Amino acid sequence: MAVAALSSSASPAASAAAPDLCFHCGEPCPPATRLFVERDEQRLPVCCAGCQAVSELIFSSGLARYYRFREGQARTADLDVDELLDAWSRCDERRALWGRDLGGGRFDLLLQTEGVRCAACSWLIRSRLEPRDGIERVQVDVGSGYTRITWRPERIRLSEIAATLARSGYRPHLPLAEDEERGRLRERRDALLRLGVAGLGMMQVMMYAVGLYAGESLGISAGAERFLEWTSLLVTLPVVLYAGRPFFEGAVAGLQMGRMGMDVPVSLAIGIAFVSSCVNFFRGAGEVYFDSVVMFVFFLSAARTVQLLQRHRNLQGGAALARLLPEWAQRVDGDRLETVLLGDLREGDRVRVTPGGPFPADGHILEGRTRVDEALLTGESCWLERVPGDAVVGGSLNRDHSVDMVVSAIGQDTTVSALGRLLLQAGGREGRGAGLAERTAGFFVAAVLTIAVLTGLAWWSIDPTRVLPTVLAVLVVSCPCALSLAFPAALAAAGRRLLRDGILLTRADSLEALAAADRAVFDKTGTLTAGRPELARVTLNPDHPMAETLGEHGARAVAAALETHSAHPLARAFRGSGAPLEAVDVQAIEHRGLQGRVDGQAWRIGSAALVCPGGPTVDEADAAGPVWLGNDAGWLARFSMRDGLREGGGRLVERLADRGLRVTVASGDTLDAVCRVAKRLGIQDIHAELSPEGKMALVRALQGQGHTVLMVGDGVNDGPVLAAADVSMTVPGATELANSAADLILTGASLDGVGAAVDLARETRRVVRQNLAWAVAYNLLALPLAVSGQLAPWMAALGMSASSLLVVLNSARLARGCTLAVTAVDAPVKDAGQAVRA
Repeated sequence: MAVAALSSSASPAASAAAPDLCFHCGEPCPPATRLFVERDEQRLPVCCAGCQAVSELIFSSGLARYYRFREGQARTADLDVDELLDAWSRCDERRALWGRDLGGGRFDLLLQTEGVRCAACSWLIRSRLEPRDGIERVQVDVGSGYTRITWRPERIRLSEIAATLARSGYRPHLPLAEDEERGRLRERRDALLRLGVAGLGMMQVMMYAVGLYAGESLGISAGAERFLEWTSLLVTLPVVLYAGRPFFEGAVAGLQMGRMGMDVPVSLAIGIAFVSSCVNFFRGAGEVYFDSVVMFVFFLSAARTVQLLQRHRNLQGGAALARLLPEWAQRVDGDRLETVLLGDLREGDRVRVTPGGPFPADGHILEGRTRVDEALLTGESCWLERVPGDAVVGGSLNRDHSVDMVVSAIGQDTTVSALGRLLLQAGGREGRGAGLAERTAGFFVAAVLTIAVLTGLAWWSIDPTRVLPTVLAVLVVSCPCALSLAFPAALAAAGRRLLRDGILLTRADSLEALAAADRAVFDKTGTLTAGRPELARVTLNPDHPMAETLGEHGARAVAAALETHSAHPLARAFRGSGAPLEAVDVQAIEHRGLQGRVDGQAWRIGSAALVCPGGPTVDEADAAGPVWLGNDAGWLARFSMRDGLREGGGRLVERLADRGLRVTVASGDTLDAVCRVAKRLGIQDIHAELSPEGKMALVRALQGQGHTVLMVGDGVNDGPVLAAADVSMTVPGATELANSAADLILTGASLDGVGAAVDLARETRRVVRQNLAWAVAYNLLALPLAVSGQLAPWMAALGMSASSLLVVLNSARLARGCTLAVTAVDAPVKDAGQAVRA
C-alpha cells in the first residue's frame, strides 16, 4: 500500500511537515535522534528504536492499513520486550495462569492490554495473533481493554503470546479477579447486545409504522398494509423474546418471592400489547401495537443499561486498587536478582524496587532511602521520605532511588487488598432508603394494577374499542422505574465520587445518616493527631561553650545529621531541620541514643542519661519525653516533642461548625494531653480518660438527646463506639477491626475528607429528593392523561423511559461533581445541646 494513502493524522506529508513528531506514536523526536522508517521511498521519522521496530513490523506484515484506520496515535513502544519475555516465561508451565479450561486442550485466556484505544488497535491485535499456530480465536474489547484468546498451550507458549502483544506496542497484564471480570464482561456484553437488538428492532418497526400511519390518511393497499404488519411482527418477535426477556424473568422471580416489583407492570404491558397485537393481526381486525412494544423495550433497556454500566464502574474501583500492585517483583536471592510473579513472594523475602516502580507488597525499607508517592492510594500529592525501618505500602511508587525492602504482608493481607474488600462490600449492601423505595414501589405497583383494572372496566362501558390501548397506556406510563432508581442511582454515583476523593464507602445507607449528622465525635490519638512526633520547643543551654556559635538552628542541624542514621520514630521529627550536614562514625547505643561526628566534632543525642548523666531531669511539661544533644562539654540543647496534628484538623472544625456540626473530642488520654490538642484545634467540648465503654456511653447520651452522631476513630478500642454511632469513619492507619466497623474510610492523610464526605452526603440527599419529586410529579401528571385515553401506548412508553433516564442522568451529576451547591437551608438546625463532661 502506498504511504500517500495513509490517514492525514499519520500521513507522510504530515510527517514531513512536522519532522519533530514520531510517525508511529506522535511523540516529539529527540534532537539527537536520527531514526527513520523507509516506506515507498519516503523517510518517516520515529522517536526511538522501539517505535521503529513496531512500524517496520507492521509494514513487513502487510498491516499498513492500521495507519489508515486508527483514531489516535499509537502507544509508545517499550524497549524491554526481552526482559518482559523472560518474566512471562515463568508462566509457561503454570497451568493456573492459562485461563479457563475449555476441554480438548483448549483454554480461554483473558489479558488486560495497555494502549488499546480504537477499532484499529483491535484489528492490529487480531491480525498479529490469529495467524499464529495454536491460537484459534481473538476478541478485543476496546472499551475495557481486555483481550480474550482461545488457544492451545501445546502449540504456542504463553510467553510467546505476551511477546507478540508487546512487540506490537500493547503491553499485556495478567487479569486480577478473573472470574469477577469475566462475569462483568459477560453481563455488559449481554446488556449491550439486548440493547442493540431492541434499538435495531425499534428503528425498523417505527419505519414500517410511518407507512401504516400515513396509509390511514393517504390510503394504502391491503397487500402493502398486510406486508408491513407481517414484517413488523417478525421484527418485534426477537425484541420481545430476547431483549425483553429480563423483564419477564424479573417479574416471575418477584412473584415467586411474594413481591411485586416494577417488572410486573412492565412485563404485563409488553405481554398484553404483543399478544393482543398478534391476535388482531391474525384475525384481521383491530389495531396492532408493535411499534409501542419495541419502543417500550428499547427505552427501558437503555435506562437499565446505563444503570448497569454505572454499577460496573463502581465495582471496578476495587479492581483499580488491586492493579496498583505490579505483576512482577525483583527478588534478591544472594548476589543475584530474579524476576518472580507477585504471587510467588513470601513474607520475609528481600525485594529490590527501582525508581519509578511500585512497591509490590507491604513491608519496610531494609537498605537505601528514597521518597514514596502514595497519591494513587491516598490522594496525597506530596512525596513522603522513607529510610531504613520505615514502613511502605504495596502499590505506592518509588520516586527517587533504588531501595531494598523486606516483605511483611502479601496477597489478601496487604493494605490494598483490605481496602478492595471493604470497597466491594458496598456493592452488596443497600441503604435503608433503598429498601423504603422498594417497598413503596411494591405498593405503587399494586395501586397501578388496580387503576388499570378500574380503567378497563370504565372504558368497557364507554367504548370497548378503547379498552386495550387505554389499559396499556396506564400500565406503561405508571411503571415505577424512576421511583425505584431514585435511591440506588444516586448512591452509586456518590460512591464513585467519594472513591475519587480518597474515601471508601463501605455502607451505602451511611450517607443518609451522614447528611443528617449534627454532632461529630473524634478520637484524639491517631485521629486528630498524626501519630508522629514533631518538635515543639528547642531549649539551649547558655552555659555550653558552643551555644552562641551554633544557636538553635545549628543545634537542629547537628541533631538532624545524627538522627538520619536512626530508625527510631522520634528521629522523624528532625528531618529537614537546619542546613544539611553529614554525620560520620555514627554508632547506636542500645536504648539510649546515638553518637557520631559532625564537622569533626563528637556529639551524642538521645536520652538524658546518655548525653548528660546526673544533669537536668525531665519536667512535667515534657511528658512526651525530650531528646538531648550534647558532647563532652555538656548538654547543648533539649528538644521537646509533641504529637503532630493531622493535616486539615483546624480547617475541619471550622468547616463542620459552618454546617451545623458541633465537634467533640472523646479520648482515653489524660485530660492535660487532650486539652493541649483541643486548644490547638479550637474544640470546646472535651472528654478525657474515657474507656471504650465510656465512649459508647457518651455517644448513647448524645443520641438520647436527639442528635445524629458521626464518630471518627482509628483504634481497636474505637471499634464498639464506631459501630454504635449513627455513622462512623476511620482515618489512614486504622486497625482492621476499626475499618470493619466503619461506614466510610479515609485513605488520605488529611482530615479534609471528613468535611468533603459531609458535603457530598448532603448533595446526595438533595439529588435523591429531586429524583423522588420528579418520579412522583411525573406519575401524578401522566397517569390522568393515560386514564382519560389521551396518551397512546407509544407516548406512554416514551414518557416512562425518559423519566427513568432523567433520574439516572441526574444522579450521574454527583459522580462528575457538578451538582448545585448545598445552601445553608439544607444544613441541620437542631440545637447542639449542652456538652457532656467526662
